Amino acid sequence: MILRVLLVCCVSLLLSTPGSRVTAADKPVEKGTRLLGIAVNEPENKKFDAAFAKARDAGLQVFSLKLDWDDVEKKPGKFESPWPKIVNQVFPPQKIRVSLRIAVLDTVNNRVPADIRGKPLSDPAVVARFHALADWVLGEMPDVEFADIAIGNEVDGVLGADAEKWKQYGEFFKATRTHIRKKLPKTPVGVSVMFNGLTGPTAKLAAGLNKDADVVMVSYYPLNADFTIKPVNAVEADFAAVCKAYPKRPVHFVEAGCPSGTKCGSSEEKQKQFVEHLFRAWDRHADQVKLVMFVWLNDVPDEMVKWCEKYYKINNPAFLDYIATLGLRTFKGSGTDKLAYTALKELAKARGW
Repeated sequence: MILRVLLVCCVSLLLSTPGSRVTAADKPVEKGTRLLGIAVNEPENKKFDAAFAKARDAGLQVFSLKLDWDDVEKKPGKFESPWPKIVNQVFPPQKIRVSLRIAVLDTVNNRVPADIRGKPLSDPAVVARFHALADWVLGEMPDVEFADIAIGNEVDGVLGADAEKWKQYGEFFKATRTHIRKKLPKTPVGVSVMFNGLTGPTAKLAAGLNKDADVVMVSYYPLNADFTIKPVNAVEADFAAVCKAYPKRPVHFVEAGCPSGTKCGSSEEKQKQFVEHLFRAWDRHADQVKLVMFVWLNDVPDEMVKWCEKYYKINNPAFLDYIATLGLRTFKGSGTDKLAYTALKELAKARGW
């Protein structure tokens, strides 16, 4: 799921099933070294500072920044984007860490610059170009403390079941991860893969890629193939499945969210219950799951939904409703808290956030 909407916002700051409810008997686990992120975006009034304050009030520690390679490098060797410098100015003084994703592949799209897009990703020329990109991006953010860095976003969506493409991406990742770690030896570097990519038919291919990663990164939405939601308590089994597949490995849920829209079979109550079950699952796997990034703070406007329809090439009404209603709060005016926001705030506070 794209997080582009978050970047524009920085400028302003220079599922219900019987018996599935989480009860008071579930004892919270202290946050410890776990990190909580919320994908902060503006409501209709475009007051990002107020939105950011709402996220901080709910326990925000990490901000998500996603850069598409071909957006930053429109001409060979020429890099241009205001966002790294803005992030460097805004977040370090507030002790907010950054989860950085550089989209080489992005869910359903190849974001390698056009002049080298036809080459295998393992080609030395492609690797060298990415190294130059990474050097520029990191050079623009000398003061940022990174929670993690992802080389690629939901890459399984582009790689599919093609073993050769996974192999090439693995070679590319191994080289580029080594390059970044030399500059930031304490920062975990990985690759964002969708939940089904980690646990479904491509699980072995994903495991081969993740063997060279410092952290297993997953984007997670409790959705069926038709974009209707699963029973909200499925998040508990799904967390367990990822942790079982990667025993003793740190796991970052770089995206996690549940819509509230009726067209995808959800509601505000079900969205709230998703948050409750997620925290229970997180507590059970606190030794492995070190970061969760909730998507989004606010619902998004119609123009963003239309942009996603075009970008992802999906016009399924349930998909569009999923995009439109992922927020923990509404969009209109200054936004109002949904049940899920209140639950997140209370559950986070109970754990020390």
